[in-house]
Amino acid sequence: MSCRPTDMAGIIDRVRAAGVVGGGGAGFPTWRKLDCQGRVDTLVLNGAECEPLLYADYYCLLHQGRKILDTAEHLRSCLGAREVVMAVKGKRTAVVDHLRQLLPGYPSARLLELPDVYPSGDEQVLVHFACGRIVPQGGLPLDVGVLVQNVQTMVFIHDALEGRPVTRRFVTIGGAVAKPLTVEAPIGTSIQCLLEAAGGAACPDPRFLSGGAMMGSLVEASAPVHKTTSGVLVLPAGNPAVQERRQSLEICARISKSVCDQCFACTELCPRYLLGHDIFPHQLMRRAESILAEPLEIDHIARYCCECGVCSLIACPLKISPRRLIGAMKGLRALPGKKQKAAYATHPDLHRKRLPLDYLKQRLDLDRYTTPNVFLGPLHPVPEVEIGVRQFDGSPAGILVRTGQRVIEGERVAGGKWTDFHASVSGLVTATDGSVKIAPDRPY
Repeated sequence: MSCRPTDMAGIIDRVRAAGVVGGGGAGFPTWRKLDCQGRVDTLVLNGAECEPLLYADYYCLLHQGRKILDTAEHLRSCLGAREVVMAVKGKRTAVVDHLRQLLPGYPSARLLELPDVYPSGDEQVLVHFACGRIVPQGGLPLDVGVLVQNVQTMVFIHDALEGRPVTRRFVTIGGAVAKPLTVEAPIGTSIQCLLEAAGGAACPDPRFLSGGAMMGSLVEASAPVHKTTSGVLVLPAGNPAVQERRQSLEICARISKSVCDQCFACTELCPRYLLGHDIFPHQLMRRAESILAEPLEIDHIARYCCECGVCSLIACPLKISPRRLIGAMKGLRALPGKKQKAAYATHPDLHRKRLPLDYLKQRLDLDRYTTPNVFLGPLHPVPEVEIGVRQFDGSPAGILVRTGQRVIEGERVAGGKWTDFHASVSGLVTATDGSVKIAPDRPY
């Protein structure tokens, strides 16, 4: 299967069979995203990696840059798009220099050097950076003729077109560890295994934020790496990013109702509000408890939130967590649907209100963890992998193997409506209760 398909139907079939999902965090099935032939003029490659202390996309670009650009040119041609925009932080000079050496071979591609601000990697913010267009509130980049793909996803697509499913990815382990590093890990590798490779935790009572300080979630050390896991930060229990996640939703709602003084700070720094979207977090906060019980017409604005964390971790002076409350609101079936506007105008202070990453790191007490991150290459040995089978909508895929069965790397072990899952190592299936655990025949 080394011959790449030259039509979108063939590409989509290979991408679906390989279990490719968005590698940037959301996990949307890529085959659905690629079903847009004739609707896009620009393919934007997202290498912004705006979460502090993460280097997965950085090393992915350094080591797989040619694969990414080759695949992007192939997709551009098959989709009928006009150009490819490679978006990376300008401060990452090694990547910028590497891409400048490669880009002359790709006349349809251009390099976009992004400022060191948060959240430059949000796809709607990125579309404005790259093309000057505003994605409609509640809409997608496709609505303005743009397809955005994370650079790790592009590696997944490259391998899929060569007949190889998703079995490994670049992952950073950083923060309070002895040796911050990035590895190429089999899907299903435990965070504990990453931690051991990094020399162990460098703080008492460590907590683990999978996905980063701003948008990540607290997990246990036993949790596995998923297709969407770009990095894990090890932080002390008292870190502001950890404390925000540890507070119960009920307490968040009570604090919001009792102390929110409608200062407007959460709205004023909201990236989607700055793009001209009708999202006003401060209006939702005084109604936090009642919204969860009885949403009103105005509450549809909760659906426009990208949960970037700026309102909760940076803007609010009273340590209310609008992000978490809005996330709970978005889960309500009764919440009114999305409403688009006829026209959008960016906030006049858009550029001034973007958050410098250095300021963000100071506010979250992350600037102390600035030890250089190094690339270790393939991670080994891995004593066991646990392949999670949850799809992007939360429903589980059906497990196709049984305990005691031997599998080979790349073999399909679970299948669902949205995506398939494959063995990331060859070995013996040791458990199939809600996930697929495999003990490798030999070290990875």
